[in-house]
This record gives sequence, structure tokens and C-alpha cells, in this order.
Amino acid sequence: MKTRESAFLRVREAAVILGISNSATYEMANAWLATDGQAGLPAVRMGRCILIPRAAIDRLAAVGSEDRHGPGLAG
Repeated sequence: MKTRESAFLRVREAAVILGISNSATYEMANAWLATDGQAGLPAVRMGRCILIPRAAIDRLAAVGSEDRHGPGLAG
């Protein structure tokens, strides 16, 4: 049985996937929230929880791939 992936990741989960520290991931997510999406890692706040869209992680992972004309993180 195939399990469905969540559309959002907790900051700790995103940090593991990105291979960076939790604090760096929180810093980038908070930058996104503070600048209305002009800088940082895309994130949403749900109550006290900060969540990272899985699609943002997928786009970040695609940077440098053959498809160089796709949208960036903010796009």
C-alpha cells in the first residue's frame, strides 16, 4: 500500500531533507514570514507551528537540474 506524502513538513523534517541545521531552517522560514515571501524558505504559520510546503523543498531540490527555466522559490 502506497502512503501519501504530507503537503507540509515540520521545520525539523525539512532540515533533515535539506541537510542543514534546525536553527538555520527556522531562521530561513522566519525570514520568509517576516519579508512576506521576499527572502528565505517558503513557510506558513499554523497557530504556533511553522510548516514548510513540500513543493518548496521539491523546487529547491530541482535548482541546477536540466530545467533551468522553471520558477524559483518565490515564483
